[in-house]
Amino acid sequence: MDKRLQRLRAADRLSAPTVIEALLPTFVAQHGDRLLGDDPALTAGFGRTADHRGVAVLGVDRGADLATRRAKNGGALTVPGYRTALRVIAHAAKFDLPVVSLINMPGADASPKSERFGQSQAIADWIAAMGQLTVPNIVVFLGEGHSGGALGFANANRLLMLDDSLFNVASPEAVAAILRGQQTVSEAIDLLPMTAKQLQQRGLVDQIIAHDQPDLVTVIGHQILKQLAPLSALTPAELIAQREAKFQDFLAQWPL
Repeated sequence: MDKRLQRLRAADRLSAPTVIEALLPTFVAQHGDRLLGDDPALTAGFGRTADHRGVAVLGVDRGADLATRRAKNGGALTVPGYRTALRVIAHAAKFDLPVVSLINMPGADASPKSERFGQSQAIADWIAAMGQLTVPNIVVFLGEGHSGGALGFANANRLLMLDDSLFNVASPEAVAAILRGQQTVSEAIDLLPMTAKQLQQRGLVDQIIAHDQPDLVTVIGHQILKQLAPLSALTPAELIAQREAKFQDFLAQWPL
């Protein structure tokens, strides 16, 4: 396996629940979509920072060992996960709370069960809802972020990435498979702009955070609050327009 992927998928990788615990001393978790049930890969809810600022938070986590990775489906969200997230951001908009997403996911669940319950529609609804959110939203990529599910979380006003994290519409393995052996997994990482540095050069990523800092969790929390500050002054219409402009500018730079 590529060394970069080994580091990203290591058992001791920084997890979303760890960051949430540090960022929000007061946190109330929300569970289930009120239809199909709960998704263990998603940590979602509301809390207050140390300075009493209300925040809605969404975290996707792979798990740290075999048991938790099985329970969390390796971080591949199912339909209840996306619909639970939709329920949380609807409340965030209602009560004027910014939304922070912390992501490490291989992609959406591709099982027959998820397809049967409308996975593609759930993801489409998620992407649309995040784009039209009337409160600030920020995403932090702690590891990998692939497929349509990650695209929905990334439909945000600010994108932050750890310097060794990846974000793309498909995982390196999927890219290599689509190209039918023309590229190795390692080459696939470099073929498409999926690293933090590549995406920052194209104007999509707003802040890169070094992953090897001893106080990494504190730094991430500080950067989140720093990025939220200027967004708080924007109107709902300005927040929506800013998200759209970010991706339009990114597409304008895409090589034809």
